[in-house]
Amino acid sequence: MSSQPNQSLIDGIRCLQYLVSSDKAVGCRELARQMGMNSTRVNRLLMTMASIGLTTQDEHRRYLPGPGIHALAAQAIRGSSLFAQALPQLERHAPRDIVVALGVLWEDQVIYIWHSEPGERINTSQALAGFRMLPAWQSVIGVSLLAAESDEALRPRFNDEQWLQIAPLLARKRAESYLIWHRDDGEISMAQPIDNNRAALAFAKIWQDDEAHLAQRLQQLQSLAQTVITPR
Repeated sequence: MSSQPNQSLIDGIRCLQYLVSSDKAVGCRELARQMGMNSTRVNRLLMTMASIGLTTQDEHRRYLPGPGIHALAAQAIRGSSLFAQALPQLERHAPRDIVVALGVLWEDQVIYIWHSEPGERINTSQALAGFRMLPAWQSVIGVSLLAAESDEALRPRFNDEQWLQIAPLLARKRAESYLIWHRDDGEISMAQPIDNNRAALAFAKIWQDDEAHLAQRLQQLQSLAQTVITPR
């Protein structure tokens, strides 16, 4: 048997992930452009997945996640020890006055497991499914997880403008276990990787920039991070 990865399987999983990350129905050519793949191959993959209910088409022949996604999602949630450990802790202990997010890195994109908005009560359904995929270079979670890789591996994946932004942040994260990002508009965000850099917990929409307040927030973040680490 060959020890080489099965490229068709890899492409099919990537295709499905890009599709379910879209906010709307997507045409085959558009999805192929996003993935950097041949549209004929993408169409074949989508049709194959349609045969087992993972994709479907609307009246304009654009693709949408199919009913099989619900079964896959339920099975994935059940199989995720991180999700099972993190959800009750975030519901119980996440601060209500700032954004709290838990995300993972996939193909230089951040996929959010949890993203709550400031408010007196946390809306769990919105926190679980209410935020889009975000390019890693725009996200404190993304940059904090990218820092586990070398500059040599990262540099070809980002253009000059993106690299100019993240390079000093990467260096800062490598010097500490956490990352604090002071953005140009005055917002401050911070992230703490967990689960051996497989995920990161973040606070955002912090506007008080005095050292005492940031130290308190960082302690709060790190304490919460300890409660959501996947048990071994």
